[in-house]
Amino acid sequence: MSDSMPMQYTMLRKSSSTLLILVLFSFIFILKNHLKGDLYQDENHYLPTAVQFSSQPIPSLHLLETYEQLNTPIPFILGGWTIKVFGENIQNLRLLTFCLSFILILIFIWTSPDTTPVRFWLSLCGLLIFPNYYLISVFYYTDIFAMLFVLLGLVYYLRGSHLFGAIFFIAAICSRQYMLAFPAAIVADGLTNSLRKSASISGFIKNISSNKTWVYYTIAVLSIVPWIILWKGFAPKALMIAQHYAQNQLTDYNPGYVLYAAAIIACYYVIPEAIATRKIHYYIAYPKLHPNYFFTMVFGISLLVYLCPAQQAYNEYFTWPYLGYVDQLMINIGLDGAPKQIIFGLLMLITCMRFISPHINLVSWLFIINTLLLGKAQLSWDKYSLPLIMTLWFLLMFDKYWFFYVQKPVEGKHIDKGTLHYS
Repeated sequence: MSDSMPMQYTMLRKSSSTLLILVLFSFIFILKNHLKGDLYQDENHYLPTAVQFSSQPIPSLHLLETYEQLNTPIPFILGGWTIKVFGENIQNLRLLTFCLSFILILIFIWTSPDTTPVRFWLSLCGLLIFPNYYLISVFYYTDIFAMLFVLLGLVYYLRGSHLFGAIFFIAAICSRQYMLAFPAAIVADGLTNSLRKSASISGFIKNISSNKTWVYYTIAVLSIVPWIILWKGFAPKALMIAQHYAQNQLTDYNPGYVLYAAAIIACYYVIPEAIATRKIHYYIAYPKLHPNYFFTMVFGISLLVYLCPAQQAYNEYFTWPYLGYVDQLMINIGLDGAPKQIIFGLLMLITCMRFISPHINLVSWLFIINTLLLGKAQLSWDKYSLPLIMTLWFLLMFDKYWFFYVQKPVEGKHIDKGTLHYS
């Protein structure tokens, strides 16, 4: 077989998947009556905010300080521009998020490497079957903006274009604050890699001085600081109080949200990955391979389940009693109370076994920082884990970042399948 054959198969796969996505989005567009209809949940307050920003295409400092939303403003700035050009209609804003969702999928497909068909289709389907991906695509929700910028930031990071990578991560943080977890994970991975290569503190300093990749992404993480200064907190204080957010933004933390978030990762990534790629044996062998890690996890998760069970922030502002769709499913089939919490604990254990081992890498840090950060969330929700789910499925296609990949020797040449290929 000639060297051009794998490239032809990859092009065929990308072209056929693009056609399928185009058909799928066209079908949804027709099914949803061209995205017309009454306002849906958060759209009731997102639309007025976009209208507010439409009067100031370049928002004033006063507007940025006083607009009544908890998340950073890029989705409302872009929504304001859309209203300014096409008119005040929720359909126009839904078309904006729908098109951005389609673009995100195209980037996901066309920046993927020459991986195996199983991992390619698994990754693409893994992203699309997450229920909230559909919801944030057909309604004017802010999540798709942040996810698109995160994916672009990751793509440019993999390409080694760190200036552009940092810029897109900054844009992601300016769309949803907790997106800072992604550049923070890159910083943590870079510093731990430098530490592994260093025999002394001076060697570590020399390593991080010679490779300044981490600097770009540290700047991206620090882009949250101007917002904290502007709002005197992680979001406008008056609005946080009105929505029953934690009063002490620095110390209040909900470990139960971490428990549920880890369970979500198990349901939507770890278990499908293990089944589809036939890696269940890894989890069976884990206690014997890494007993210290395993029993530490069991002890810590047991304490978490007992002392800080996952419970929703049910209050006057948020009246849906479930933690999310997985929680709702469990309650509907009769699993509640202690049995449900134990299942959450077991799912968290599976997730921790997948990502935490002596071979900690970028994917591990993405999981750790994202999941821990969700303990600071206003409430628990499945979709808060969607940006992480997206990046996990995307990186599964890259041999360098897939934990289960075993490099096969290639006679006469070296192939680095961990780099980003374009074709």
